[in-house]
Amino acid sequence: MPIVYAETVPTASVGRVRFGFDAGGELVEVKMRADSCSGSRGKAPKGVPSHTKLEKWLASYMKGHQVDFPGKWQVPGASDFARSVYAAVAALKPGETLSYGGVAERAGSAKAYRAVGTAMGKNPIPLVVP
Repeated sequence: MPIVYAETVPTASVGRVRFGFDAGGELVEVKMRADSCSGSRGKAPKGVPSHTKLEKWLASYMKGHQVDFPGKWQVPGASDFARSVYAAVAALKPGETLSYGGVAERAGSAKAYRAVGTAMGKNPIPLVVP
C-alpha cells in the first residue's frame, strides 16, 4: 500500500524519524535518520496518531520503556510467516534478545531461522518491530 501521510519527529539520538501511514491510517514504514524530511506530508487518515502521541511514544521508546505503538501497524506484502516473525519480535520486552532460531520457534517454524533473518532484513517498521 502506498504511503498517503507521513509525520516526521525529531530526536536527539537518531535525528529525524519519519512515520509513513497508508490510507487506512496504519503505519507501514519507519525511516530512521530521515534528515531530509520535516513536518508532515499529506492529509492524515482516520486513526493516525497525533504528532504529540508519536513524540511521546518515541521519547518513551528511546528511554527503554515498553509502550505499545499508539496506532495500528502492518507490513503490506509480507508472507504469513514474516507476519508471525514480526509479531514475535514486537512482543519482546525492551532489552530482551532472542536468536533467529528462537524467533523461528515462536513464529511456528523452528528450523526457519534463515527465513527469520530474511524477514528482519526487510523489516520496514524498525522501532515498532525492533
